[in-house]
Amino acid sequence: MKKTLIGIVAVAFVALMIANAYAQCIPAPPLCECMPPGFTPGFWKHDIEVRLGLTNGAYNAFEGGPLDGVKLTDALMDGYLAAINTALGTSFTFAQLLGYLQGPGWSADRTNTANWFNFVAGYGPF
Repeated sequence: MKKTLIGIVAVAFVALMIANAYAQCIPAPPLCECMPPGFTPGFWKHDIEVRLGLTNGAYNAFEGGPLDGVKLTDALMDGYLAAINTALGTSFTFAQLLGYLQGPGWSADRTNTANWFNFVAGYGPF
């Protein structure tokens, strides 16, 4: 009985590892120290929620860097999503990326999603 239970646990563990290995994730964008600091996952989460009509708030405006004072728009957000998908060879939607940004605490996907938006907007990592 004990050997059978250990075997079942081992098979379940291997199945979980295989599922995680093939799960779609967001790789880190190329980083350049010469770019101004980027914006947090919360900044981009809010703007995706605005784009999807999930909040009554308005778009954020950039502070500092090449877009200082420019307020995000639907067209800018759509362009950023297209640039991210082109760079990654993916077809992410705003809803999928919002899912990554809504995770609690720190995660690589949450950080990398924000940093991809930063990268395509001309900013460095947050």
